[in-house]
Parts: sequence; structure tokens; C-alpha cells
Amino acid sequence: MSTPWVEANARRGEELEVCGHLFATGTPVVLWHDQQGYDAYRTTPFFPSELGSRRVIHGRRYALRSGFAPTAHGPDTAGLKALRDHVDQMVIHFDVCGTSRQCFKVLHDIRKLSVHFMLDVDGTIYQSLDLRERAFHATVANDRSIGIEIAHIGAYPNPKHRMLGTWYTADASGPRVRFPKWMKTTGVRTADFIARPARSELVHGVIQGKELWQYDFTAEQYRALGRLVRALSEVFPKLRVDYPRDSSGALVRHALSPDQLAAHRGLLGHFHVQRNKTDPGPAFDWERLLREAGR
Repeated sequence: MSTPWVEANARRGEELEVCGHLFATGTPVVLWHDQQGYDAYRTTPFFPSELGSRRVIHGRRYALRSGFAPTAHGPDTAGLKALRDHVDQMVIHFDVCGTSRQCFKVLHDIRKLSVHFMLDVDGTIYQSLDLRERAFHATVANDRSIGIEIAHIGAYPNPKHRMLGTWYTADASGPRVRFPKWMKTTGVRTADFIARPARSELVHGVIQGKELWQYDFTAEQYRALGRLVRALSEVFPKLRVDYPRDSSGALVRHALSPDQLAAHRGLLGHFHVQRNKTDPGPAFDWERLLREAGR
């Protein structure tokens, strides 16, 4: 295992946590127990003052992975060894929320769901649960997978869809994200950050047999995700740095069969898991991710 363990008192703010052990990633990571973290262990809303008239939902937003017992907080070496043999998939989502703060609010406070990681537009990664937990993010893939929600407003069936017009504008340097007026607080850590798609053109492609249009993710997101994937693949040896391919080597653009999903070890889009999902969409550059991960 080449990813180094990190002593708690030597943290640099670039570590992920697995069974209480810290591992370096080389990119900024905010943990759930950090001051600016998003804590999915909470059984109450994280932003109660923003719920308005919505009913307050109590209870856990996660579960134990199959065959794993509850453990005390702190390093669990035996649990880490077992988990390394258990986890072999990573499911990549777009959050349709636009920022990680809004994503956590929707998942935790409104939908009573969870995900291990969130990746904001500026490349900041938030970890909301220890990876020993089974997050609620991808139905049948939850037990053996790690989930990540990338801040992005999504893909749409029309290039002039109102959501694209609401969330994107252009200046002399090209398209950029425009946060809507109703979003009073973005939560983006980098002050005055301008989120620009890594490619300037509106990307068109087919997912699940549907034509979709989508702007790309930011270069900062690809860079951070690549480093996270590389670190995770070193912690979890069964997690291959590759995605589902057809017989020609091209990306599979539809849900896998149950047998194919069971056999796959590595990266997945949410659309590979569920027929009713299209994330991370046609603009997600799988080959760029592999390059960023050093494959």
C-alpha cells in the first residue's frame, strides 16, 4: 500500500479517513469532524434554519456494510483490513445542486440520504462519513462502493434548457457558472472563485439511449478527483482505475446487467448502476480522469 498513513497530529488538510486511519491524497479534503465539514453522522438536520415549512427528518442517513459490526471511534486496523477486501467500486454522481453545500443540504436534511464524498466546483473535497459506513447513494451498489457527488447542475434533453440558461453565463474568457439569486450562500471555500467548464463547448452525447446536453466539469474538479481516485485505489487494491467498456474499448453508456455489475471492479457512473439515472452525464471526461489519476 503506497498511500502513506498519516498521524492525526500531522494532518495537512489533504487526508481521507478509512476506519479511523488517515491517508494522504495530495488535494484538499475537509473531513466531517473539521470545523467546515459536513457531518452525515448527525441524526438531525444540518441547516435547520433553512428548512422552512419542510418536516424535520430525524434518524441515521447511513448503515453498516454487510458483515461489518459497529466499531468505536478511532483507528481500527482489523476493520481496515476487512474493508480493503470488501470495497471494489466507486460510483460517480453529479449532484444537480451546483455546490457541495447545497448537495449536503438536499441529501442530509431533505432526502435522508448520504454519500461518502462531495467535490465542490473549486476542487475542494468533503468527506461526510468514514468509508467503513454504507452510504445511501446508489441502491444495489451501496454495500461494496464508495460514492462521490460532484457539484454540477446536470445534463438536459435540450441545448436551450432553462437550467443551462440559469446556471451558466459567458464573459470574454468563455462560459462560467452563474449561481442563481436564490442561493444566498454558495459555501465555496475559495474566495471569489470563478467556476469554468474545462471545455468551453456545450457537450452533446447519449446516455441510456437519451440525447443530452451538458457543460463540462471544472479543471479543478478533474484534478482533485484524479488524486482522490489514485489514493483510494492504493488503499483499496480491488478498486481498479478504469470504467466499464464495450468490446471495442469504448465507454458503456447504459446500465450494466446485474451480472456485469457484480463482476465489475473499478469506477462506475451512476447510470451504470441504475437505468433511471444519467449522471455523471455525457460531458464527464473519463479518459481525463484516468490521466489525472496517473493511469
